[in-house]
Amino acid sequence: MTEVDFTDLIASSRPRHKLTKMGTLILVGFVLLILSLLTARDSEGGRLVPTLLSLAILLALGISIITNATRRKGLAKWSRQASDLCLQEKWSQAIEPLRQLLCKPVPLAQIRYQGLLELAGVAEHTGQLAGATRIYEAIAREQAQGLLGSLALVGEAIVLLKLDQLTDADSIIRRLEVGVESRSLKSLVLLARLYQQIKTGHYADALTESSNKCELARIGMSTKAAYVYALLGLACRRQEMSGSSDQEASEGPAASGDKAEAFWQQATMLLGPDILVEKFPELTELKEAYASAPPLPGTTEG
Repeated sequence: MTEVDFTDLIASSRPRHKLTKMGTLILVGFVLLILSLLTARDSEGGRLVPTLLSLAILLALGISIITNATRRKGLAKWSRQASDLCLQEKWSQAIEPLRQLLCKPVPLAQIRYQGLLELAGVAEHTGQLAGATRIYEAIAREQAQGLLGSLALVGEAIVLLKLDQLTDADSIIRRLEVGVESRSLKSLVLLARLYQQIKTGHYADALTESSNKCELARIGMSTKAAYVYALLGLACRRQEMSGSSDQEASEGPAASGDKAEAFWQQATMLLGPDILVEKFPELTELKEAYASAPPLPGTTEG
């Protein structure tokens, strides 16, 4: 999938106005009915023509209703398949159901935006960072005041950090940190801030109140809390390697190799090491340094 494909799916999935198709059909039918009534006065068929035309219009309306119902059933199917694959971190396999879902106008906003968020995830995990940014920007623009818009901004901030656009990413994160109430959103904003602190070398800041950060991630992110644990482990390792002794800010144990390994073990119990590295390539450092823990039952291996 190319950046052009992602852009095309943003446009193709935009819903048409609800009355456009039906209204056009009714208007055309009404005009034809009037014309048939005017021309039928002098014909031998009398009322036969308008009657047949009326039946044809009703038939067309019926076909339109059935087509819409079939389309909605198909949307639910593709949406369910894509969501299941994305939850399992099988991003490349989610491309086809997402393409099927978004290749035509999607009348249900919740399904469309969920699909676009998943499409952005596919783009990010397959290295199409420019495409991911475009999708996140589109969602944030169309849902500026809603939770979906905030989720898109978190995603955009993380992608911008990967692109080393640190100032723009920091600006977005600062906006999101104001007045966040949802625990799930707060934990995602925490993830973005943690990644930003690591990208800028502020390892002590990243480790501040680490136990509280782990607790928030556990509650708000479920198995994806693994990303927070792994980034905290990376901050521990880099702080140790940089020779920093400023550890008073951390509530947990000292930032040491043992602590970094413990965080990595915690992370790999929830998500496989390959999945963690796919999301944040910097975690290769931990993957090569430490053994992974056996996955917990029901978690995603990689």
